[in-house]
Amino acid sequence: MAIIGIDLGTTNSLAAVYREAKVELIPNSLGEFLTPSVVSIGEDGQIYVGKIAKEMLITRPECTFQEFKRNMGTDYVYRAHGREYRAEELSALVLRSLKEDAERFLGEPVSEAVISVPAYFNDDKRCATKNAGALAGLVVERLINEPSAVALKHHMENEEMENFLIFDFGGGTLDVSMVEAFDNMVEIRAVSGDNYLGGKDFNELIAEHFYSENGLEKTRFSPEEQGIVLQEAELLKRMLSRRNQVSRTFKLGENEYTMEMSNQQLIHISAELFKRMTGPMKRVLNDSGMTWEEIDQVILAGGSSKMPVVRQYIQSIAEATVVMDDQPDESIALGVGLAAAIKARIGDVRDMVLSDICPFSLGMELYDGTFSPIIERNDTLPCSRSRVYSTARDFQDTMEFRIYQGESIMVRDNLLLGTLQLDGLPKQRAGEVSAVVTFLYDINGILDIHVDRPGQSVHKVIMNRNIGLSEEQLEEKLKELSQMAMYPKGKERDRLLIERARRVYMESTGQVREDLEREIRQYEYLLSHGKEKDIRQGFVRLLLYLESLEQKQVTFEEFREDFFQEADGNFEE
Repeated sequence: MAIIGIDLGTTNSLAAVYREAKVELIPNSLGEFLTPSVVSIGEDGQIYVGKIAKEMLITRPECTFQEFKRNMGTDYVYRAHGREYRAEELSALVLRSLKEDAERFLGEPVSEAVISVPAYFNDDKRCATKNAGALAGLVVERLINEPSAVALKHHMENEEMENFLIFDFGGGTLDVSMVEAFDNMVEIRAVSGDNYLGGKDFNELIAEHFYSENGLEKTRFSPEEQGIVLQEAELLKRMLSRRNQVSRTFKLGENEYTMEMSNQQLIHISAELFKRMTGPMKRVLNDSGMTWEEIDQVILAGGSSKMPVVRQYIQSIAEATVVMDDQPDESIALGVGLAAAIKARIGDVRDMVLSDICPFSLGMELYDGTFSPIIERNDTLPCSRSRVYSTARDFQDTMEFRIYQGESIMVRDNLLLGTLQLDGLPKQRAGEVSAVVTFLYDINGILDIHVDRPGQSVHKVIMNRNIGLSEEQLEEKLKELSQMAMYPKGKERDRLLIERARRVYMESTGQVREDLEREIRQYEYLLSHGKEKDIRQGFVRLLLYLESLEQKQVTFEEFREDFFQEADGNFEE
């Protein structure tokens, strides 16, 4: 039974499998590798995942959700039709869709997966990701950091001894890793990142700029209309990857608006986002102890790194050769597919070694509320570290050990993982009674804690905590989600076309709306009553009509500027 690799992304998700001595991306039911990480829930409990759901962000915004990966491991809830869903439940529906696609592609059941996570995901977010896998019916023993997956894929393709920095800029997160690769070894030296910085932040800035430039109050528009503006902003951003200045004309209600932007304007309004990119890079350089002279390449990965302004900015601050990964949207999934093969010990990768690191420090709370690290961030996994702690008060007969994860000197700003207690201590003066605390942290994120003193010991394992859910609640959620029906595979192409037509309808007015409504009704009738030949002809007719309408909505204005020419010539693609 195959183990698949899954890139569970903020914007898009992919699955991959290693077979016949290579990694293969797994297509979804539409024949595409990228599945938008969007979920829509119908009133009847019908679940839509991917491209169909993305169209429903405009037509059904009140029950359609995206970018929930950012809220993994938090108490944030999403509401639809009187029910509440946590981020891990919505993620589970995406994983379930990918699992079904993999089973159809491989022709066999799939029960286990390796899933990628941002390197800077803390324990809560990692545990929530494992819970999402369990809710999707997958065994998830191993998580792999996203830039580690890119590094694995890159080294397997090049097999050279080199040091490289991975700048992985996705739709919702930024990860930076320093990597040393040689022979069959890929060693992660340091990681850093920003869980709340990604391509979507550029979309939102472009949308806010549109409101400001046109003197419009965002709140005067309905959620559906705000969704249209955000979608237009994303399309404008993508167009700026091909042209230096673009404009789009679209309708909101009865009014027509034009959204314009140049790459120079984008740089200006996004100054704070660019400044935030430098923080993780500085931290990785400092933590690894490496200099720019020791780095062979800076490798750009993640879909948002394709933005020319991002590439030029990294080139301007990096003192090393900057190259674009040849598959920026797919490189994580390909790397996770390799990681799954390494875990399964199959093929030519059975002897590959991926050395990962602890992304956050782990330690204890001291008597004054300060943090005492035992395992430091960037320590290589698996690792074991010990420290001695003594009583802080006279005649103290109990020692409580509170375990935290984080980097702040005050534990109140770190993440509490659990507690242990040593009772029945001899009542002696402060400092005269001590215990050895040992942390063992493995590559699967399991923290094994031992507290020992002569004649006494306590032990605790912290792993895969059910964030916000008890075991009983997790079982109940699994039952609930398994009863919710996914939209039938094989019929998604037709439903996607209808949702696309409904979105264009909302963006149109007058005679166009009347004509489009008639076309939609005719096609829906064919789906219910028509023969297969008639349905195919109706599909093509409606598709061509929609494309003609959408082309009329877009205008282009292009000119060249020095900075764009420089950026275009400075990168290897």
